[in-house]
Amino acid sequence: MNKIIPLIIGLIAIVNVLYSFKGSGTQAIFGIEMNVWIYRLIWSVLAVLFLYDYYKKSKLRY
Repeated sequence: MNKIIPLIIGLIAIVNVLYSFKGSGTQAIFGIEMNVWIYRLIWSVLAVLFLYDYYKKSKLRY
């Protein structure tokens, strides 16, 4: 179960980035309005970090 959590969070982050292309020019994280490109950058970095963590954990098992 502990190995699957980064995968789920990474996939949610990817969906959030893709969904942001449908939205307006500004998005909010924790109530802070920001440019949509900064919002996408933050979520993209989170997606990469969590998916890389999943990759490392799955590779250690073999």
